[in-house]
Amino acid sequence: MTDQALVTIDPAKRTVITFTLKGDPWPTIGSWAHQHRFHPREPHTGDIKLFQKGTGLFTAPMRAQFTKRGDQIEMQAWVHMPLLTRVLALFLLPAEMNLRSGGFRAMVPRSMARKAVNELLEKVGATPIP
Repeated sequence: MTDQALVTIDPAKRTVITFTLKGDPWPTIGSWAHQHRFHPREPHTGDIKLFQKGTGLFTAPMRAQFTKRGDQIEMQAWVHMPLLTRVLALFLLPAEMNLRSGGFRAMVPRSMARKAVNELLEKVGATPIP
């Protein structure tokens, strides 16, 4: 099985991490999502599950998408910038931003999402996002 992403992802837009999880991964991922208030969004069927925290009213929505391929789980995590937020920021903010530390753009939601995602990665024994 290959460790390649299903679709080529721009690393500036999304953080992509692949890890191995034996057995059914959805209870582990579901309990993590519930604990951190990530709610299911579409697509949420079969081997692809998308979760979102926040609505964009007070802070940018944080998203995590999990794709299961055999015993490999590919996680894509990012901060989504709604159009209104981008307009108010004079389009200085991109539509999607990865969770890696560094820079001042969307620093608070990226830090919040990175902390939550790193707790899941620690639980499954994967390398945390720096």
